[in-house]
Amino acid sequence: MEPTFGHPLWISSGVLMVVVGLLLFRWARRSKAADQIASATREAAVDKLIKGQKNSSRAASKKLAPHYFRRAMAQLFGIVGFLLIIAGLTAIFLGIFYVGS
Repeated sequence: MEPTFGHPLWISSGVLMVVVGLLLFRWARRSKAADQIASATREAAVDKLIKGQKNSSRAASKKLAPHYFRRAMAQLFGIVGFLLIIAGLTAIFLGIFYVGS
């Protein structure tokens, strides 16, 4: 058996895809909606306790409105990141084991 790999370009591009996919997936997890909703609810509860506001739930929902696009992009980048990880692992596997003609 030869000591070199059959397709080093596939392996290096697969490693690059895995790294980019992990970075996208990590960013998407930090921008998920549950964290933003929890922080807006916490801020509304603190405002209600401190300032005595009655309609603090409306304030919390208004704070989330500008973040719709960011959350949608976070979901999209999470899916793209996951697919890049799978494609990168496939390219690494094929670069190591695929012999070709």
